[in-house]
Amino acid sequence: MSVLLPPILVLALVVATLSLAPTGLPAQERPDPADEIHHDTRARMEKERRDGEWKKLKDDSDKLVQAANDLKDMIEKSNKDTFSVSIVKKTEEVERILRDIKRRAKGGF
Repeated sequence: MSVLLPPILVLALVVATLSLAPTGLPAQERPDPADEIHHDTRARMEKERRDGEWKKLKDDSDKLVQAANDLKDMIEKSNKDTFSVSIVKKTEEVERILRDIKRRAKGGF
């Protein structure tokens, strides 16, 4: 014996079944707006850090050029018989700046 359900009852059952089904993503899979804000903040902070590192690298390279030019001028003003302590100190300064640039370049951005 088969029972035929009226179409309105079938429609009601379908609607009730659909309303019980989960909609969209489950709560644990939905992106949390706070996470998106934190992600944006982290990305902005990382960009600012990289920009700062790039600026330091440029500033140090400017210092290196200036120190190398100063060293060149000091050497040109001296002669083969006089080699001053200031030239040695300037050479050490150039080396220090160069080491800093090399360390930053190896560290990446």
